Amino acid sequence: MTGTPTANAAGMRGFSLAEMLVALAVLGLAAVLLTAMVGRVGQGLTIWQRDDHAAADVAAAAFTLRQRLAMMQPLADAQSGGSTVDFDGGRSSVDFVAPAPQRDAPDALRRYRLARDAAGNLVLFSLSTLDTRTDPRALSTTGWVGEVLLTGVTRLDIRYWGRNPRLAPPAAAQRGADPVIAAPAVWQGAWSHRHALPQLVAVRIGFADGDRRTMPDVIVHPHAAIAEPCTDLAPCTGQNAGEQSPS
Repeated sequence: MTGTPTANAAGMRGFSLAEMLVALAVLGLAAVLLTAMVGRVGQGLTIWQRDDHAAADVAAAAFTLRQRLAMMQPLADAQSGGSTVDFDGGRSSVDFVAPAPQRDAPDALRRYRLARDAAGNLVLFSLSTLDTRTDPRALSTTGWVGEVLLTGVTRLDIRYWGRNPRLAPPAAAQRGADPVIAAPAVWQGAWSHRHALPQLVAVRIGFADGDRRTMPDVIVHPHAAIAEPCTDLAPCTGQNAGEQSPS
């Protein structure tokens, strides 16, 4: 009988103070690691959501550009006093005429201006062709309606594919051939005072270093562009404005 109580007392012995401190330290370390892991997962989820939204914005901007540029029309430029097309393109901006978006239809044709503003926004400005209060040739966009397509844009580079009369061979002029028809098609940094729309319009967007957004070049063939250039004898404002693809 005397040995039994001693054995039970030994079996019921609790943790020592040192063992409890070690256990608490292990639990604390596990809690710290778990908190850090949860934080990293949350941070990664936030970055993924931000990148996903940014990619959606870029895709929406590219879609809008393709839709508007493809629908441009070779409206005769009455202000020029000739048969030139109402289209003025440079490296940093482009002005053209196209129907209003479907959501605004029916509506008159609208003038569009794609440009980058001083704040670094890629903006598609629009103005009704019936608006006589605003000068569409002015550099200012006062009176235009602006739609911000992208923010944080550091570069806008626009190019145009088509025949360049300046590159026509000298022999063509000697033969009396039209220099526009004899000229080769090349990429150009400007397109204005022409008798036809460019065959292709390419828009390149650049972002700041460290910006995770990327946007492939938007290259559009206007539906109203014709395979052969128009001349003074056949201005590009009538039935010859087909939808042929460039060769």
